Amino acid sequence: MRRPLPATDASFDACYSHMLFCMALTSAELAALSAEVLRVLRPGGLCINTVRNTSDPDYGRGIRRGEALYENQGFIVHFFDRAKVELLASGWEIVGVEEFEESKLPRRLYRVTMRKPAKESTVTATPE
Repeated sequence: MRRPLPATDASFDACYSHMLFCMALTSAELAALSAEVLRVLRPGGLCINTVRNTSDPDYGRGIRRGEALYENQGFIVHFFDRAKVELLASGWEIVGVEEFEESKLPRRLYRVTMRKPAKESTVTATPE
């Protein structure tokens, strides 16, 4: 996920990932990944992803590995607050951010839905 995606520009209608952005990636790497997804989606395409948020019971527990990264039981998780969600949505239209719970802990996540803006129409000026 630290390299450009092996797809051409505007080649997909949608992208879905469950906790992919929670991997041990820096904010700069996450921004690059978000930009790559934006690049490969067609105008109007949707990106739906889930991320663990800072109200999760594991947030702040374990070994701090920088930014909002914490290691527990050998796994490093990147946690998100609403500001980080919005920061990583640069270039996108945010359709919705919903909080939900998953599993026994429970894990607390955001489901983030973003849309790639439709291409702006090109207006050609005609000489008078």
